[in-house]
Amino acid sequence: MHSRSAEELSLSERKVLVALGKLGGKATLPQIADVTGLRGPVQLMNAMNWLKAKGYIWINERVVRYYEPLENAPDEFPERVLLRLLADGPLTLEELSLKLGDRKQLGVGIGWLKKKGYALIEGEKIIITPEGKRRLNEKDEEELLLEEIRKKGSVEENETNSAILRGLLLRKDFVQIREKLVREAVLLEKGREALAKGIELHEEISQLTPELLRTGAWRNFTLRPYNAEAPVPVASGARLHPLARAITEISSIFLSMGFTEIEDDYVQSAFWDMDVLFTPQDHPARDMQDTFYLSEPAEIDVETSLLSKVRRAHENGGNTGSTGWRYRFNTSESRKVLLRTHTTVATIRYLATHTEPPVKAYTVGRIFRHEAMDATHLSEFHQIEGVVMEKNASLDMLCGILSEFYRRMGMPRIRLRPGYFPYTEPSMEIDVQLGNRWIELGGSGIFRPEVLRPLGIRYPVLAWGLGLERLVILRYGLSDVRELYLTDISKLRKLPVL
Repeated sequence: MHSRSAEELSLSERKVLVALGKLGGKATLPQIADVTGLRGPVQLMNAMNWLKAKGYIWINERVVRYYEPLENAPDEFPERVLLRLLADGPLTLEELSLKLGDRKQLGVGIGWLKKKGYALIEGEKIIITPEGKRRLNEKDEEELLLEEIRKKGSVEENETNSAILRGLLLRKDFVQIREKLVREAVLLEKGREALAKGIELHEEISQLTPELLRTGAWRNFTLRPYNAEAPVPVASGARLHPLARAITEISSIFLSMGFTEIEDDYVQSAFWDMDVLFTPQDHPARDMQDTFYLSEPAEIDVETSLLSKVRRAHENGGNTGSTGWRYRFNTSESRKVLLRTHTTVATIRYLATHTEPPVKAYTVGRIFRHEAMDATHLSEFHQIEGVVMEKNASLDMLCGILSEFYRRMGMPRIRLRPGYFPYTEPSMEIDVQLGNRWIELGGSGIFRPEVLRPLGIRYPVLAWGLGLERLVILRYGLSDVRELYLTDISKLRKLPVL
């Protein structure tokens, strides 16, 4: 840090220094504001931050706890009420209950009477103690502090009252706690030296304007020196969020390959999300531990004729040439409402209205799963989904499409290995190479006849579902998927523009 003289300080900075000198070298923001007249918190904090950066002051920060009265709180403590009732002599619990009319407050009040030593229980009687008699006309520390809080509106916690205030807070019915960040400026040696030499509070200007030159008014001001070494904020150009950038790039790739973009709703019936995809109704993925079900609406109507075809495919295979899952299909289960667990629901609904080839469609959308969040899992994330229907569609064609997609995404080495999904056969897992590691990014396959025949589709359909977040964190070298959803603009600005 280069040395600067007090003459090079702005007027606001000089005012803060002078104020600190008058206030004994240490003061809070409100105290400095009262002396300087700098009422705008931004103007005052700017001046203080510059003085700190230049080495004139230091800024301490501490959290102060304030206790405030709760609205609709009882007028007095329950033990105070009981003390008055016991003033004329011992009473049984039943007698006290009849007089008080509130069994809950009776139990709380007796507890506090015993804890404070104001009363004791002998047999069936509650008897007031000498200390309790003394307190009949004299309030204790808690009551006095509560009165002060109600009178002032709030009381700051300190070493003297901390234990009493925390005791009041435990009662839950009387006070609430508020926290406030307090900043305190402290003069450093450089600031004291500047004050010792004397600081003038003359008006100054940072630039000459045509009006000042024309009228000659510039002679009445001091022109502030220009400091070419003063720190300035880093200028960052606008850029897309990594997820938004990836979605834009993915859309561009699929559109250039002749695909049509489709969208669908987040809220779906279990019929379209699972039944149509030949997922058994007793499959673990359908449990509430894995799926977000809605209570309002709790059901969605399903087209009767299509529901019947899907039911037969599940029970005995219908006209698919399969034996199905061989269980009794529950149509009530199909009408349940949920947040979609995959974007395949969008592509299958699209296929239901586009049953003749050629069909090439994709979607990038948000899905929801009831999962615990950690470095590799989220309960809400995105999926890249696509389908191709052609008369001669084959597994080789699917491998070619996926290879080309990842090549254009900058990941030329992929690995396809056998996998299992209820609605595709054959099925493949998709891995991409990152350094010496292979990372799984999604699944793919050819839709089974049990999925297609109920929809009236007679041609092979290639399908895939790829993870977006995992793809993005691999591209940016991140280790935790949650970093993509942090509201830290500085971290986002540091990510490379790929």
